[in-house]
Amino acid sequence: MRLTVGNRELADLSVQGVSLVPMIGGYDLAISLQLTVNADNEPNEIPRRATVIGARVDVHSGSDESKRLGFARPEEPFAVASAPYTSRAYCVLHLHMYPGQLSALEELRGASDLAFDLLVIGAVIGGQDDGQQIQDRVQVTVPRSQWIDTLGRAGARDIMLLEVPLPLASPSGDSDDVRTALVKAEGQFRDGDYSGCIASCRTVIQEAGQRGHREANWAGPAMDRLGNGRTKMTKSERESALWAVLRHYTHLAHHGAGEGGGPDFTRADAQFVLRLTVAAVAHAEAALHRQALLPRG
Repeated sequence: MRLTVGNRELADLSVQGVSLVPMIGGYDLAISLQLTVNADNEPNEIPRRATVIGARVDVHSGSDESKRLGFARPEEPFAVASAPYTSRAYCVLHLHMYPGQLSALEELRGASDLAFDLLVIGAVIGGQDDGQQIQDRVQVTVPRSQWIDTLGRAGARDIMLLEVPLPLASPSGDSDDVRTALVKAEGQFRDGDYSGCIASCRTVIQEAGQRGHREANWAGPAMDRLGNGRTKMTKSERESALWAVLRHYTHLAHHGAGEGGGPDFTRADAQFVLRLTVAAVAHAEAALHRQALLPRG
């Protein structure tokens, strides 16, 4: 992209990177710009100057669908001016985003890369063109893996999706394989392997349920209680039934077509199961932590 004042090119503009900055109640989408200011070979000319006001930001993914994110602005006024030599200037544009916006962005992204389209807008400073608006477009594609890392560094990767941290904070000493399976499930979700994500969630539910009940066949009796005497079930029995029902739902992803499995699961299906699984494990971890704090004897 080129910033042009009158009929002369003032600077070439490129996007250096896209990142997320955590803020209270949300995140800032930070877009780093580099402006290469062209040398002015006519020393008698009045230096050309322009200010960057901001950029309208659109985003699209693997599909043709495009969404408007908003208008990103620099934290403070930013201007460039011509000189007898080539120089570089840097500017960071910020666009505040709430967790719900990031969730919508993830919904749009699916398992693809993200492409950001920027309509950068500026204005001429001084001279006969003072105040004249200048604008041009520039695009940057953020690969899937890089965007996932960006979400992770900002603390948005898990909180945004699940509203509980992953891996679980302060896990009990014997839950490493459960946490490993959870992280695997989350990775499969990000990569678009929705059936694999649900199958990994079943592994989590089975392992955690088996440990909580100290027996391998815990889910069957819990399900039987729903059909026989459910009105007399205790709180703990009802919680066990919740785990058993979730395990039952994930059966279709855990087994092949010959065993009744093999349907096509959607992103919404996987997100639903992953949220329930992490919430269930987090609830169990919190209960163990509270028990550990109780006085003994």
